[in-house]
Amino acid sequence: MPHSPVLVAGPFDTLILDAAVCALTAFLLMVLIVGTCMMARYRMAWVSAGMRGVLLALLLPGVAGAAYLPLFMPHAEGVVLSMLQGLLLCPLVTLFPLWALERLPANVSRTAWGLGAGPWMQVRMLWLPLLGPALMLSACAGVVTSLMAAMADLGRGMGVGG
Repeated sequence: MPHSPVLVAGPFDTLILDAAVCALTAFLLMVLIVGTCMMARYRMAWVSAGMRGVLLALLLPGVAGAAYLPLFMPHAEGVVLSMLQGLLLCPLVTLFPLWALERLPANVSRTAWGLGAGPWMQVRMLWLPLLGPALMLSACAGVVTSLMAAMADLGRGMGVGG
């Protein structure tokens, strides 16, 4: 019987996989936080301001923690480490859409609702275009810092840096 080929992930494959898991975790948390702030915008305006303050306080420690996490947790590997790094990078990717959300007029959604737009139509035709530039900036920052965190993890696996 012929042997099946052994699939071995090279350093580049590991780098891309770790960065993708890290970025996906950060973006899913960003969607959850921004969605919560959008829904609480009218009833509890303090939620968005409080969330922005907490995220701003966690921004620098989060980015530094994502870069140095492989050194602090030497036994964590693979997907778990990448998800923890994504959790630490969440403040960076969440601040840009929250700032853009704060600049928008408060009655935009009510006007769209009055004109007959349902929730999904508002998301697709109103919120995505209005938050689009902030989401693109957030995506660029998230991908770059996820690659940085994945390189730190790959460097630790190769014996570089500690």
